[in-house]
Amino acid sequence: MLQWVYSPRIEDRAATNLRTGSGGWLRSWTQERRRQKLRREAIATLLRVDADILRDITGLERHQVEAAASMPLEADALKRLQELQRDRSGR
Repeated sequence: MLQWVYSPRIEDRAATNLRTGSGGWLRSWTQERRRQKLRREAIATLLRVDADILRDITGLERHQVEAAASMPLEADALKRLQELQRDRSGR
């Protein structure tokens, strides 16, 4: 279900074609921040869905998705949700 969040974006493909110079680290840092922000927005979209539908689609409870959405941008909320999905399916 969460694979669509990982689909390559135009910005990512364009960024691979840019030359890395003295500002390369800054460019990569801002791109990662943007990627995290886009993923966080995708998670916020999940929160607009009814709790029962959310559970059926993702296998996660609303409070788990809310906790991931409130994580700082430095943390990878999508990885955390995937870990929760794996833990739940492993039961």
